[in-house]
Amino acid sequence: MKRVLFSVLSALLLAAPVALSASEPAASYSFDKKKTNSVTVTYNVNMHCDKCVNKIKENISFMKGVEDLKVSLDEKTVVIKYNPAKTDEPTLVKAIEKCGYTAEKVEKVDK
Repeated sequence: MKRVLFSVLSALLLAAPVALSASEPAASYSFDKKKTNSVTVTYNVNMHCDKCVNKIKENISFMKGVEDLKVSLDEKTVVIKYNPAKTDEPTLVKAIEKCGYTAEKVEKVDK
């Protein structure tokens, strides 16, 4: 019985690529990903050790809307890329302050 079941499953798995290639072209199955206008903001944060870095990473990286997070102890900065439709800067600052740190936005200067 096991041998028959194995043979049937093997035949189905081997026939699947053939059946898929005979179906509609792959382009008809593409998904339209919504383009988000992500915003990147940099904050100076008063951290002083690796424990501080980990605390910020653990609390900020999983917030709704946060797409990317870079924390630099050497530069004492936190760079956050976020979706403005899901979160905003005051919420991000409050989250950093809730961890016990101050966050001061770094304004970009064009040279």
